[in-house]
Amino acid sequence: MRSLQGTWPGWLLDENRLSISGWTDISFTASSDRVSNLPMGFNYRANDFLLQQNWLRIERPVVTSGTTEPTFGFRSDTILPGSDYFFTLARGIFNSQLTADNGKPNLYGIDPIQFYGEAFFPTIGRGLDVKLGRVFCQYGVEANDAPSNALLSHAYTFIYDPFTHTGIMATLKLTDVWSVQAGMMLGSDIFIDPADTPTGMGSVKWIQPGGQNTVLFSIIIGSGRFNQARNFHNPEIFDLVYTHKVNPRLNYNFESLYGFTSNVPDIGRADWFGVLNYLTYDLTPRLSATTRLEFFDDAQGQRTGFKGLYPVLTAGVSFKFRKSIIFRPELRYDYNDESRPFENKHGLFTASSDAILRW
Repeated sequence: MRSLQGTWPGWLLDENRLSISGWTDISFTASSDRVSNLPMGFNYRANDFLLQQNWLRIERPVVTSGTTEPTFGFRSDTILPGSDYFFTLARGIFNSQLTADNGKPNLYGIDPIQFYGEAFFPTIGRGLDVKLGRVFCQYGVEANDAPSNALLSHAYTFIYDPFTHTGIMATLKLTDVWSVQAGMMLGSDIFIDPADTPTGMGSVKWIQPGGQNTVLFSIIIGSGRFNQARNFHNPEIFDLVYTHKVNPRLNYNFESLYGFTSNVPDIGRADWFGVLNYLTYDLTPRLSATTRLEFFDDAQGQRTGFKGLYPVLTAGVSFKFRKSIIFRPELRYDYNDESRPFENKHGLFTASSDAILRW
């Protein structure tokens, strides 16, 4: 984008509020396991490198201030390619990649993880935003796009719950303090497919004047029944996120999640619970340190494949070598006393690092 400034293509992009950007995220995970870190997802290959995301973003943002006229835009986000596709790919879109390697998934794949048209109406409430297409799920502390996360690895609370929805979603700002969101979707992690099930999503958000405290309560409500005929998971999700700015350099995030699905083969009703605690301290403008303490209870083993409580402690730093280069080394320990999910062991120790090159 910088190289286009002052050129005719650059003028054309600016005149139409268009931007093209992205990043490449490469990681290495040293592990006490030999082959696989599963059920720990995303950086799941033990003692190996991964190209997790090669991300392309093309967008035309809406104008949210300085106008009383509606504005229209769009965004397209694509993993092109990356190993993260294995976790984020929705049913009904490019699924042949999951069996392309002699019946097994390709190591690297493509996922058009987000694409939507957007309209913003500034005179409805304090602003009404409407999106139509495939969008990121709107709850939780962690996100699909690597630069939005303080740590390289992900919590089980994120890994084993929905990533995207396809449908229509509206966000209404009622006041400077309150906003609400509602949408009607085809299901969770599903595109256009015979297993589609009408699914509602919504949230209520409160921001304290001054921004010191924020509370977000989100729900996903659908059939709540595992579709045995189509072998598809339809979860109900209830999620609460609390954010507190202790001071300008220290931030605390708390998340609690409860999910369930009924009609699961050989189980019946499956329940899972997640509690996350994030503490991030900005040591310098370029360096921050983060600790994450998670408790994830897979009560019947339906989410991870192994029942039991997973206490997980992670500590890492994020160093911006330059504005466009980020390093995120971390240490992590996972444990499950009830089962042996990590190559027939109770515990898993990993030392990981990644490099994000933004462009």
